[in-house]
Amino acid sequence: MDGQSFQRQIQNIPPEQVYRFLHSREGGLRAREVEERLNEVGLNTLEETRRLVWLKSLGRQFTNFFSILLDISAGICFVADSIQPGEGMNILGWALLGVSILNALFSFVQEYRAERAMEALRKFLPQNVQVRRDGQEMQILAEQLVPGDVLSLSEGDKVPADARLIEVQDLIVNNAPLTGEAHPVRLSAEAQDTILTESINVLFAGCMVKKGRGQAVVFTTGGRTEFGKIATLSHEVKRNASPLERETGHMVRVLTYIAVTMGAIFFAYGVFTGRSLWVNLVFMMGIIVANVPEGLLPTFTLSLAMGSLRMAKRNVLVKGLNAVEALGAVHVICTDKTGTLTQNQMAITALNDPQTAEPLENALRSQALGMALAASDVGEGENGLRGDPLDVAVAEAFIADGGIFQAVNDATIKRFSFDDEKRRAGGVWRQADKTDYCVKGAWESLRPLMKRVALADGSVVDLDGERLAAAEDVVHKMASSGQRVIALAYRQLADASDGDATQEQLEQDLILKGFIGAEDPIRDEVPGAVAACHTAGIGVVMITGDHPETAEAIARRAGIVAADAPAGSATVTGAELSRLSKVQLVQKLKDGITVFARTTPEQKWKVVSAFHELNKVVAVTGDGVNDAPALKAADVGIAMGKSGTDVAREAAQVILLDDNFASIVNGIEEGRTIFNNIRKFTNYVLVSNGPEILPYLLYMLFPVPLAMTVIQILAIDLGTDIIPSMGLGQEKPDPEVMKQPPRDHKQGLLTFPLIAHSYLFLGLIEAAFALSLFFWVLFDGGWVWGADLSVRDPLYLSATGITLSSIILMQIGNLFGRRSRTGSGLSLDFLSNPLIVGGIVFEIVFSWAILYFPPLSTVLGTGPVDLSVYAVAWIGPFAIFALDYARKRVLAGLRARGMAIPSG
Repeated sequence: MDGQSFQRQIQNIPPEQVYRFLHSREGGLRAREVEERLNEVGLNTLEETRRLVWLKSLGRQFTNFFSILLDISAGICFVADSIQPGEGMNILGWALLGVSILNALFSFVQEYRAERAMEALRKFLPQNVQVRRDGQEMQILAEQLVPGDVLSLSEGDKVPADARLIEVQDLIVNNAPLTGEAHPVRLSAEAQDTILTESINVLFAGCMVKKGRGQAVVFTTGGRTEFGKIATLSHEVKRNASPLERETGHMVRVLTYIAVTMGAIFFAYGVFTGRSLWVNLVFMMGIIVANVPEGLLPTFTLSLAMGSLRMAKRNVLVKGLNAVEALGAVHVICTDKTGTLTQNQMAITALNDPQTAEPLENALRSQALGMALAASDVGEGENGLRGDPLDVAVAEAFIADGGIFQAVNDATIKRFSFDDEKRRAGGVWRQADKTDYCVKGAWESLRPLMKRVALADGSVVDLDGERLAAAEDVVHKMASSGQRVIALAYRQLADASDGDATQEQLEQDLILKGFIGAEDPIRDEVPGAVAACHTAGIGVVMITGDHPETAEAIARRAGIVAADAPAGSATVTGAELSRLSKVQLVQKLKDGITVFARTTPEQKWKVVSAFHELNKVVAVTGDGVNDAPALKAADVGIAMGKSGTDVAREAAQVILLDDNFASIVNGIEEGRTIFNNIRKFTNYVLVSNGPEILPYLLYMLFPVPLAMTVIQILAIDLGTDIIPSMGLGQEKPDPEVMKQPPRDHKQGLLTFPLIAHSYLFLGLIEAAFALSLFFWVLFDGGWVWGADLSVRDPLYLSATGITLSSIILMQIGNLFGRRSRTGSGLSLDFLSNPLIVGGIVFEIVFSWAILYFPPLSTVLGTGPVDLSVYAVAWIGPFAIFALDYARKRVLAGLRARGMAIPSG
């Protein structure tokens, strides 16, 4: 039977024939069968088409503005050499071309390494699936699935392969990844007389289970699935540029425009003043190269990639380099309660009478726990019970009370999974002498359905106004103590066949049985983390489905709500939220609302949108299927690594490996640090552009020799500046970084204060000092103003050598100054940064070698100077450091007086 006829028939056969059709059995495949099928069909993965991808990536590095500019400069050199041969311009052209190639290769290697690092980090979170093999339930990696495997799926799972359903319990899926339609589809196990893709008895790989549970037998894996066929045919979708990438591109374009504009203006000036074409071409090329920080872009990529690795060590997994910096710009964190602020270790702490709040007696307690278990969705796995933490807690309490878990589980003939909108779950429990419909959920959702109440003496009476008020008092008392309150009710069915009725039919004339109190202890580190957020100017908002009093009690313990705030003053319920317009909600947020209780996952999106109206950068945590819209709407979506569903993790940009709120704060600190470090090395690199540009301007305007050649400029940009820049990119977090408010998300990298500080302050200091040494050596050697000087003259070689050497030395002082925006940067912890130490050593050695090491000085066109002159050059790093520190102190004093001084 070929694959096409096989797939046409799989949906047409009744469920009891599926095992035989797929050569499987109810107990699942045996180990030998799995091995044979794995060898035959391969792993259940989609093999990505990698042909030519690396060539496209490499080609992208050759077509950025910087590379094109270097290539044009190389072309200018070749043209100049053809005009006036023998001046070495062809060698310079090949050097520039080599720089362009090396720059592109370096960026390509860093991007490739970053992608490999991301792939390695993603392997921390492999998709596991529940299967039955050799008669045992077990969890395996999804890639190990083979045709014939018996698969168990429940709410929040991503379907790992195409599979034929054999058993369903209120199963609803979202086939949007396959069909593009987000409408929920209710599935059945019965045979269908339709084509495969329209059958409601088939689960398709890549789709999501929104509700219920089911069992299915896998019939197709990997690239042979319907999803795999589409993925194979589809083209790679172009990724949108991140804000940081757009800002980087903007910076590159600005610097390129400056370089080209200056080159063109002074080329025209040279032509107008009668200078030769060769001189004008050399000058224009020098201006362009001096303005282009050739090593900046690969340093960007490396800094972000290393930052992502540091985040992973702090349990924050970023799915893309753009998310590394995005965390640092967050203004507000909208967080779940369970598992994020709390330990996600739910325990049943109370089971109280619905009228007196007294604990139920033993017999009534056992009966109530049995009802609660029937309304829960719990299974047994290799590592014990599995399911929702609350459901597992109910099962554990039932077992601890002497109950037999499997007996109740087997006797529950029908289950209704927890519904986000209804906020309740139910089950039909068939016992020896009766059949009950049992339901547990939020008191607010069950209260309208209640007609009677069970009393402590076993009698059942009408739930009149007085008794309803008593029940409300019990809920209030339990919730205000921080307990999660779950109402428990039931309805005795006249006949077991009544269990076939719909949930709406069953939920009539319910009897209130009691109130379950559950507690999930708050994580020890959360109060400190919330306090750190407040210190950093970051708001924290709790959005939970819990009772408002329970939510507020936990929020007070966490520090989200002030201890002295009036009860209820910071809380809005889901019912209230649904009635608020966006304008009203925005006003509520301005008024200080920080807790949203009894909300649905969909209402998270409404809160996120309101914060966007306030121009806030929002991070949202989520773990459920329905959290995906809010995670996508947020500036930074954060999914839970342990408890999160596959769909939540796919929608998010960031994954918490330990589900811990404190890890979000760690990620924000790293994100802020990375952005600050990027600004540090950008500032550092642009400073040397000043002393590289000014010699060319003087050369064009005055009758003086050229103080720096293009080769010498490249020695700085792609030589001595690279290692210190990388070192600044790896600096540790500043102790003050979490004591400052979030940066304006519109703030770019290349701001006017940064340009002014780099070019007009530090750049001019370096240029003035270096050029003073240049002219000192010239005049001391007998040169007179306006006299021609050959580029091979030893005096010229010595003068350009000390110019280059002094700039390199002054970059050491600049390096220390960039380590701190307001402080000196001289702290001894720089010794713990090997790239900083290595960069300083390299600059010192290089500054000496270009003067006194003939093989290097010959290549760079430099010559030796008297040691006393070299000693004077050492004044440069101390002078630039001292002047910059004086600037910092003056600005600090002005800010202390209340003046608004932008940071540089």
